[in-house]
Amino acid sequence: MKHRTYLRLKLSNVFWSVAFFSSLWTSALFSQQTGSANGADSSNNAAPLRVIVNRAFNVGEELSYIVRYGPIVAGSAKMSIPEIVNVNGRPCYHLLWEAWTNSFFSRFYKVEDKLGSFVDVDGIFTWRYEKQQREGSFRDDRVVDFDLERGLAITTKNSKRDTVAIPLFVQDVVSAFYYIRTQKLAPGDTVFVDNYDNGKILPLKIIVYRREKIKVRAGKFNCLVVEPQMKTPGLYNQKGRLIVHITDDDRKIPVLTTTELYIKAFNLGNVVAELEEIKGVEGY
Repeated sequence: MKHRTYLRLKLSNVFWSVAFFSSLWTSALFSQQTGSANGADSSNNAAPLRVIVNRAFNVGEELSYIVRYGPIVAGSAKMSIPEIVNVNGRPCYHLLWEAWTNSFFSRFYKVEDKLGSFVDVDGIFTWRYEKQQREGSFRDDRVVDFDLERGLAITTKNSKRDTVAIPLFVQDVVSAFYYIRTQKLAPGDTVFVDNYDNGKILPLKIIVYRREKIKVRAGKFNCLVVEPQMKTPGLYNQKGRLIVHITDDDRKIPVLTTTELYIKAFNLGNVVAELEEIKGVEGY
């Protein structure tokens, strides 16, 4: 029974692997921690806002995925950019991730999650992060505001507020992925990103391995094969790998994610998220 409970939690986290890196940062899948609330540098008030060249995404982009456990379709996920809004006097992309189980899987463990990030249009860093998790009986609603001048992440949950010191331009779960999409990537490259999640500063290491051409429901794509590196303490060890295929162009759209599912030494197979439809992207 205990393993079954953990397996359900693991499967719910894997739903977010469709969104490239988020399964690294949900509660069951933490990478190595290099900083904490006490260790982060909060002296950000003198730093100017940066500008990042962005040819990867824009308002109107909508990416839809199916999520399979082995041959069984378990649910769907969607990544979208519905609008630009004003946050702290700055124009921000509203980035929205949604994941949900289908009617069959919902009988056993229902997932209905939304993650939102408000990302500076010019600098591609986060000003606000919103989480609404519905996974079985579990509920988690929170809002995190990022105060760059004071170097603080301010979390509001159940009318309670907590603050954590953060480094400059730290990313959240959602914004980190979009920042990576703006970077030039080639086989042999390694990229590092600082991320904030659940009161911790978590480093992410992305290794770019090779080029491959693959076919999914949305079509045929020339891709880069990348792997985010992580540690998974506890029942789920680090044997499980997350391999991601992203388009080998300026867009870097996630096309296919494959997550190995382990309980201790036992391989339970793969969970796959496959791109099904692209909307609002020029050239696709």
